[in-house]
Amino acid sequence: MKKIITILLLLLSLLSLTVTATADLGNFNSYDSGSDFGGSYDYGGYDYGGGYSSGYGGGIYSGGYFHIGGGNYSVGTAVFTVIVILAFAYLMSKKRKYTPVNHNSVPAFTVRDNTGEISNALMEYDPAFSSEKFLSWAKEAFITLQTAWSERDFDKVRNFEKEELFNQHKRQLDEYISKGWINELSRININQAYLFKYIRDNDYEYLTVYFDTCMGDYIKDEKTGNIIKGDPAKDYYLKYLYTFMRKTGVLTDPAKSNKSVTNCPNCGAPTTVTSSGQCEYCSSVITTGEFDWVLSDITGINERTNIGSGGVEIR
Repeated sequence: MKKIITILLLLLSLLSLTVTATADLGNFNSYDSGSDFGGSYDYGGYDYGGGYSSGYGGGIYSGGYFHIGGGNYSVGTAVFTVIVILAFAYLMSKKRKYTPVNHNSVPAFTVRDNTGEISNALMEYDPAFSSEKFLSWAKEAFITLQTAWSERDFDKVRNFEKEELFNQHKRQLDEYISKGWINELSRININQAYLFKYIRDNDYEYLTVYFDTCMGDYIKDEKTGNIIKGDPAKDYYLKYLYTFMRKTGVLTDPAKSNKSVTNCPNCGAPTTVTSSGQCEYCSSVITTGEFDWVLSDITGINERTNIGSGGVEIR
């Protein structure tokens, strides 16, 4: 009877995904534990393999199907799969003895700080590069992006994100708007920020920043104000890897580089960008990394995400 009740409870948990919502910029926060990550957007040429490369969160239910990792799975298929897994787990448990886990022996989740190594590698060919200025600019980028997401006005960061990443975020934001949802992000605090990984090849270079953050994060109905997901009084501790890219050979310009995420990296003017990614003043296409760093990838991470040790890689 205990086994039957356990199976029924697990099936009910599976069906409860019909009301699952994920949030924060890019839909990484599942609200379950405050840092349920493992997904990524990969538009910069490589992927940390955290769990998904596009789409929404870890799984969204809609119209009788679960959409997970690009595939559609019916409820019946999902239920059958769970039953098979439970039966297999039960049979295996009969063949092995239980060994208690010593949680004190489990290492804490850490991401290596490679700022010094990366800064030295960059300054060998880009002497004007400053890790302090870059990280200050990256922090501004993080907060500006979260604010734009919460305000449902992503055009303000149009010139800062690579084309594909911007379009992905815009589609997700449009879905929130169509549902009448507002993802409120507040009390945004960056606890730590440092350089984690640097890759350079003949065409592009990629600079990855680790963010350890804390913020208020919940979804509400724009008409009624009712809370759909999350807790307005709760702070969520979330960890990210933000990857920036630029064309190899582009050097830091002290007059223009790392000044603002809303200014044109070519002419420096506060600008509105056209649908083709052009600056309205100098007509340069500024979302490709040809003039300065642009954001190409966001990865939400936790202790289950395989990110390696980072460092410098020259190809």
